[in-house]
Amino acid sequence: MAATSDARKRPRRRTVAVVVAAGVLAAAGIGYSAASEVTGQVQHVDVFNSVKNRPANDGGTNILLVGSDDRTGLSRKERKQLHVGQDDYGRHTDSMMLVHIADDGSIGVVSIPRDSYVDVPAHTGPTGVTSEGSKQKINAAYSIGGPSLAVQTVEQATGVHIDHYAEINFAGFVSMVDGLGGVPICTKAPIVDEKAGLDLPAGEQTLDGAQALGYVRARYFDPSADLGRMKRQQEFLGAMFNQATSPAVLINPPRLLTFLNSAAGSVTVDEDFSNSEMWSIMAKLRSVSPSAISFRTIPVGEELNVSGAGAVVVWDEQKSQELFAKLKTGEALTGSGSKAKPATETVEVAPSEISIRVFNGSTVSGLGSKAAAELKSAGYAVTGAVLNASKSTGNETVIEYDPRYNTSVKTLQAAFPNATFKEVDNFGRIFRITVGSDYDGVKPVTVAGASAAADPSEPKTAADDLCA
Repeated sequence: MAATSDARKRPRRRTVAVVVAAGVLAAAGIGYSAASEVTGQVQHVDVFNSVKNRPANDGGTNILLVGSDDRTGLSRKERKQLHVGQDDYGRHTDSMMLVHIADDGSIGVVSIPRDSYVDVPAHTGPTGVTSEGSKQKINAAYSIGGPSLAVQTVEQATGVHIDHYAEINFAGFVSMVDGLGGVPICTKAPIVDEKAGLDLPAGEQTLDGAQALGYVRARYFDPSADLGRMKRQQEFLGAMFNQATSPAVLINPPRLLTFLNSAAGSVTVDEDFSNSEMWSIMAKLRSVSPSAISFRTIPVGEELNVSGAGAVVVWDEQKSQELFAKLKTGEALTGSGSKAKPATETVEVAPSEISIRVFNGSTVSGLGSKAAAELKSAGYAVTGAVLNASKSTGNETVIEYDPRYNTSVKTLQAAFPNATFKEVDNFGRIFRITVGSDYDGVKPVTVAGASAAADPSEPKTAADDLCA
């Protein structure tokens, strides 16, 4: 991967559990009175009264979900067991999702990359202190101005009207998973991350709350960094929804109530999110099936290194605007990937097993960074900072490699069919790509014996088989 700042290595936060609880009451057929007892435990916070310059509310329902690293409710022993650190830093976030309930009742979950480089508006806090507007990573908005500034920043960056706000902390996530009796997942390879306290074998297994927290936080083992963590969170969310709506939970009242009470007691929502409206939304979800829950990530255009901010990502303007247009109008996100995709070449070595260094050999400013970002999105392990090549390659994209890696190079030949490949003896395991002005993107590949989705912005659903 490209060099990352310490800020990029901080734990991902759990927004996944909030979505699941929203549909379970309706799916279980629980009546309004019982639902009111559960929803009555939800905490409320002032969010929208200070949000300014809001976009129009065109259709659908959009909920901003925030994962908080608030350690409230965890003893020192529990903090140690969960590998979340002993210190209280206050409530921060570096993980956000937009949950879109479309007009047809389907659900779209859109992950917002934590290092998205956006304009954070000026903000006046409850004490009267005003912070000036600035260009920062999107996760800084919550630290500066709490939920209100987080909402205003996301609305301004996307143009999408946010109807409601919800957040969950460490303790809530763990108790929700444990309340379900664990969540079944499938890992295609072993996962070992000492920092997250995670040691999982490959294959199907059921995670308890502590393991699940490590699974969605783990960051050091994964070469795809932030994009990999978001994909893992989305997969876990789908698995959690399936478990919460399974007969093993729905026809087991003690387990169901334990889960629902854990969810309600750990969620904080905006001041206008009334119990009756929560129930109304839940009722809409009564007929939702896993295949009607899709997951997307805001498409990334390029990665930059910005003084004072470190490594940041800039959204792909065209693709992100197409996504935001659906969120604005109430259009369903499910099925948006139903168009036939071009045939992909099958390769033996997965992109995640290939390390790459990228250089810009063209006269197009930022083209190397764009290529590096797209390689990361496709799952390749991009290493080092993107630099200008010492010698221009003009229109030509050149890939240098050690002939000992003659199987791995076939993956890059499929991804860059128009590039020039040069063998360099004793070049080592890291491939060198010097981008020319003819660069036209990274072609997707299919890994033999695996289901390899190269583009994290393409929709997946909660019905997808993780072990396929």
